[in-house]
Amino acid sequence: MVFLDSSKTKGTIYNRIAHSLDSIFICADSAWSQDGDIMETEGPSGVGTVFTYFSTPKFNVFINSQQFFRQKIQTEEVSSKFLQEYGVFGDLEYPTLAISGGSRELTGLDRNDNIGYFIYDYENRIKVIGYSVDQDSMFNLPVALDSSRYYNTRFNVKWKGLTLGGGDEPQLSVFRNKLVVSYPSFSDILIYDLNSGLHNTYTFESKFFPSQKRRPENYKDEVDSGELLWEWQEAWRNQVRFGSISFIEDLNVYVRAVKGEGKKDALLFLEVFDSNFKKVGELNLSEINQDLSTTFINTKYGLMFSAKDQPEEDVMYYYYVNLNEEK
Repeated sequence: MVFLDSSKTKGTIYNRIAHSLDSIFICADSAWSQDGDIMETEGPSGVGTVFTYFSTPKFNVFINSQQFFRQKIQTEEVSSKFLQEYGVFGDLEYPTLAISGGSRELTGLDRNDNIGYFIYDYENRIKVIGYSVDQDSMFNLPVALDSSRYYNTRFNVKWKGLTLGGGDEPQLSVFRNKLVVSYPSFSDILIYDLNSGLHNTYTFESKFFPSQKRRPENYKDEVDSGELLWEWQEAWRNQVRFGSISFIEDLNVYVRAVKGEGKKDALLFLEVFDSNFKKVGELNLSEINQDLSTTFINTKYGLMFSAKDQPEEDVMYYYYVNLNEEK
């Protein structure tokens, strides 16, 4: 997980193995990191399990599905709260936030007022929760998400007391006072104006990939067969998948990566939208380079994709896609 500053050439990267926040530096032809201090897990500076994180000028915020850790950058002092302490989840004892794993960066942060946005999934309804870093408080944002289509499209099956999902939670991004909501399982994009409260939903088609996933014909919410569940999961993973939205300021365009249908031979595409969310292009990235992964980092020098396979354990191979040159 990476969080870049406004220069898009440096920032931090969370080291899961060492439980540290390392520094990362990016140039046009290379990238490297510098080890940070290993964080404590308990006490006044303790940070527990981390699913994702982001930074503001004064705080690092580390997050898992049930707890927030807010670390003062200057002193490294940490305060923590469980979600039920924020007072926006009613009487629910153990609320959980849906933490999307579909991006290398947490893009749902409004850097103008240091507010992060997250998805709350409960009782067949999805909604957006806002978190103010400066106030250490939460609030409900009245965004009309398409709960019905989401629940009718996602993969979520119980087996032997476990619930296995497809990682289909909505993905949030914030650009120019707009909250952008996209869905891994279908192509719709919702734009919510954080100032006016108005919103628009856009639906897109493509000649290269379907506009949504398809559940198995005999799909049901609970199964007794682990073999059947494995078959379903494989079929689900091998279908189209839509990435989160990024904004390229120099070109004034929005982009998202889309994995086409197939297994190892699945093609990777890049959709390009203008400032009014009209689709203006689709690039077949697999034609440019067949070794690109599905996620990327939006840097000053272009979109930085990691390789699908890492030849060496201590080296990460990255490729840039520059839309000006399409290479």
